[in-house]
Amino acid sequence: MGVADTNPMAAVEVWDRALRAADWDTAHAALADDATYTVLDDEGATCTGAEQIVGLMRSWKGTVPDVEVVEWETIGSSVLAHLRQPAWDDATWFQVLTVEGGLIQRLEDHPTREAALAAIGDVEA
Repeated sequence: MGVADTNPMAAVEVWDRALRAADWDTAHAALADDATYTVLDDEGATCTGAEQIVGLMRSWKGTVPDVEVVEWETIGSSVLAHLRQPAWDDATWFQVLTVEGGLIQRLEDHPTREAALAAIGDVEA
């Protein structure tokens, strides 16, 4: 059992470093094959599968500055990330990254900390 198996933050840190370095193979390896990502937008778009998620991240790289992490917080098997994008009028939102078996299984964007915490409660229940 590796560190990422028992520490969700370890898996999330690998993911974050890979995205910042445009290391798409490592980013893909940090995700479960059937991972999902629900984007915070009007349509609530969802990516299904590691390939689709990495493709979306790759499409954003270089078109806008990297998202800034304001704060990380580990809660059970999830990590709550408070994110900020200066290029979008300092937009802020919260992302829940759920780790299972050392891999990121689910990424979900939420407009508020309260909504993200409620989602974590649903995941942990």
